[in-house]
Amino acid sequence: MLKLNSTTKPFLPKGVGTFFPERAAKKKKVEEIILSVFSRWGFKEIVTPGFEFLDALSAGLDENLTDKAYKFVDRGTGRILALRPDITAQIARIVAASLAEKPSPMRLCYNANVFRYEEEHAGRQQEIFQVGGELIGTDLPESDAEMVAIAVESLKEIGLDGFEIAMGQIGFFKGMLKEIGLDSQTYLNVRDAFSKKEMLRVEELLSGISKIRRDKLLKIADLFGKEEILDKAEAIADNKESKRSVQNIRDVYRILKLYGLEKYILIDLTEVRGFDYYTGILFEVFVKGIGYEIGSGGRYDGLLAKFGFDCPSTGFALDVERLLAAIDAQGIELETDRVNILLIDFNKDKTAAIKLAKALRDKGCNVARDIIKRELNSSLDYAKEWGIPKAIALGVKDLKDDEALIIDTRTSERKRIKINQLTDFLSV
Repeated sequence: MLKLNSTTKPFLPKGVGTFFPERAAKKKKVEEIILSVFSRWGFKEIVTPGFEFLDALSAGLDENLTDKAYKFVDRGTGRILALRPDITAQIARIVAASLAEKPSPMRLCYNANVFRYEEEHAGRQQEIFQVGGELIGTDLPESDAEMVAIAVESLKEIGLDGFEIAMGQIGFFKGMLKEIGLDSQTYLNVRDAFSKKEMLRVEELLSGISKIRRDKLLKIADLFGKEEILDKAEAIADNKESKRSVQNIRDVYRILKLYGLEKYILIDLTEVRGFDYYTGILFEVFVKGIGYEIGSGGRYDGLLAKFGFDCPSTGFALDVERLLAAIDAQGIELETDRVNILLIDFNKDKTAAIKLAKALRDKGCNVARDIIKRELNSSLDYAKEWGIPKAIALGVKDLKDDEALIIDTRTSERKRIKINQLTDFLSV
């Protein structure tokens, strides 16, 4: 085995990784579950390019994402290409260019990776695997509620518990900030400090305005909790935009209550990240055992207009690797839909084993034949090491010619069964 020392170059760049078979199977299962939920809600999957011309995509990317994109030169045209740093911007471009004549709403979902440069100290992945969806063409509260409901249903389907959706409305903070009439630089500084939850700095930045106005803005920091928070928000909102935002979040929450999902929802009017991107409802997904959000989304009505198609939209994405971390933290076992079998044959004539393997595969089982000659226990160790839960042994001593031995590699439980009954016993 090759040993690395301090002078050995790393095999991989920072922020990317390899999914070994067991982990890859979990990843695939999680992605399949989420996409199946989207499908049940009427969404159609879309596949976007892995890279494209930066100048064609940059209209939908904020400056931060453009800076983080991995860029290279197209050898054919000399134009700058970028590995996709964001799926939503790609879908917005595609819809504006090719699907604008389709009737609304459009329900599109995806399963893809994005690439973003991060400084080493940031501790973030540079290749991020996402499953998400976009609901394009309606600004009704029903559409925002639908996206939150799909996120909740996806987490429940995976088997996670102890999760919460922190839901806010960016228009509330925007309205409150405009109301106090700050100069442009102070406005930006207050927004930045608020996004970092630096309330002492906010108070310092607002020292030049009246105490009444300052205290009103500082009260936003307490607007986090259940439905009653909306009454407190309404009491301090003296402008139309903030009042409309409170009513909007009430409308969305009411629909989520009809879905029976209110226990998963927290109202959070303190969240102001994505200030320039989101235009209404925004939300983040948190799971017990993980100290950071595993997904986020919200309304972004201005994005498609940047590509020439003014159309309201809402969506969200879940981070698959963070979901896997949450699954591990909660000790969830993800079962595959197919039976996985190692077929061990000690007979000299392999005809029966080959025919049996084919019959089981035809019935929907995954079957690997153990083609290396070795002792039964060694074959079982092999199966266990590769996560194969069942073994079928033929030609074992004391077995009749028409019998097989089924072995659970995890518990070592053994059972004799007639070979002609195997396909019905094991098939899914």
